[in-house]
Amino acid sequence: MRMNCLYTIILFLSFSFTADITPEQLGKVKEITKDINKASDFSLKSISVSDSVYTLSKMNDKVILINFWATWCGPCRMEIPDFNELYEKYSEKGFEILGISISDTKDQLTKFLKAYKMDYPVLYGNQTEMQKIVSDYGGVYSVPMSFLIGKDNQIKRVYPGAILKQYDPNMYSDLIFNIEASLSEKHQEDNLLNLPNE
Repeated sequence: MRMNCLYTIILFLSFSFTADITPEQLGKVKEITKDINKASDFSLKSISVSDSVYTLSKMNDKVILINFWATWCGPCRMEIPDFNELYEKYSEKGFEILGISISDTKDQLTKFLKAYKMDYPVLYGNQTEMQKIVSDYGGVYSVPMSFLIGKDNQIKRVYPGAILKQYDPNMYSDLIFNIEASLSEKHQEDNLLNLPNE
């Protein structure tokens, strides 16, 4: 749905170069785009936390890395140790990683987790749920693909491909920078909310 809105805006703007945009038209564009960076909500079960349900909209006080992956994907497997390290370093500061398997069953994930240590929640769903989520995130045509979600579920960055400290230090550094900046925004907002009354 969000992609259709984006196409409408692009089409509208392509025609608007020939004429001035009226305040009414500008208002409509602002209305359509106000939530354009909001991450689509979902609820999925976790293999690693005894079938707990994770709902994105209930986690809007956290900075979240949504990692779309699959057990059959080599680069996805290579990311796991770096993600475990990030999770250990930042989880107590309000950072969460959600590993969303796009195609594996609960059984396949259970077997995989016996061989691979994943410290962060590994989520799964049925085929219909996964198709909707993949579509809502613009179509995840290849894995791994990750979305960094800031406070209030706003998408901060999209990382196509594997985020590997050793093989792509620039992308990894960018992720660290954006995690820390997003956590800092949350911390600053919390401090403002807790200011004493004058």
